[in-house]
Amino acid sequence: MTGPVRIAVLLTCFNRRARSLAALAALHRQAGRGTAFDLDIYLVDDGSTDGTGPAVRAAFPKVTVLEGTGALYWNGGMRLAFDQAMRAGFDAVLWLNDDTDLDDDAIFRLLSTQAALRRAGQACTAIMGATRDPETGACTYGGFVTKSGLLFGLQPVGPWPDHPRQVATTAGNCVLLSSEAVARVGNLGPRFLHAWGDVDYGLRLRRAGGSAWLAPGTLASCAANPDAQAWQDDPSLGFRERWSRLNSFRGLYPPDWLLFTRRHGGPLWPLAWARPYAKVALRHLQFRLGLQRGATPHSRS
Repeated sequence: MTGPVRIAVLLTCFNRRARSLAALAALHRQAGRGTAFDLDIYLVDDGSTDGTGPAVRAAFPKVTVLEGTGALYWNGGMRLAFDQAMRAGFDAVLWLNDDTDLDDDAIFRLLSTQAALRRAGQACTAIMGATRDPETGACTYGGFVTKSGLLFGLQPVGPWPDHPRQVATTAGNCVLLSSEAVARVGNLGPRFLHAWGDVDYGLRLRRAGGSAWLAPGTLASCAANPDAQAWQDDPSLGFRERWSRLNSFRGLYPPDWLLFTRRHGGPLWPLAWARPYAKVALRHLQFRLGLQRGATPHSRS
């Protein structure tokens, strides 16, 4: 390849103007360090009422701002941006959450990891830059490996410090997709609403002969969402509220969870589908009896 690496950067946002602007500012601070790249940024403003779209246009006029319907959520918004990028054609695609502030050398490190994997015969890749808590430095979002046992499940893992770590799939906070990966898998799945499209993509990529990785170390700061698994971790919730949160779009969301487990859960997928529901009922009982405290966040049952 000659000339700069052309990267389409995809974001979607809703009513987080300050966060979206901060993420874009960090994106614009990226330095090549000898690796030349050009960034074309596509941001979907999914019906924000806080002036996010106009603020982005004013501060970053080269960013392509796409208007969403107001009901796209993460997966639909990213699909819209992805579709625009695929029409234009790029050397790589970068997913980026608007609550993720990249280190100044993040894209350089992602491209360096991609180049090293290419030299090792791994060209069809999804490479995540793991994120850390801005205060504690602990890893907040990374990849997933499959759990051992008869039932399908995913266990969260963080990066290794000095070399790439192969995983089954990744979270979608900061992920560099090679052109080969995009050619094989295409866009995010159209039937997912919010939380499972990114995980599904990595698993589909592996099924298509590609691979998913974590780049060495962490590449960005992103605080963990305290509400993401409150249905599982918060001992103060009543059962009705816990069940409601479990089935919300930030929880399992029944249509998405059913699709995901049927697609990836193997012959015993009904048991894999039922497991988190049984687990949350048992955990609620344990909370009520005082036998259990909050659990570890960010696991994917």
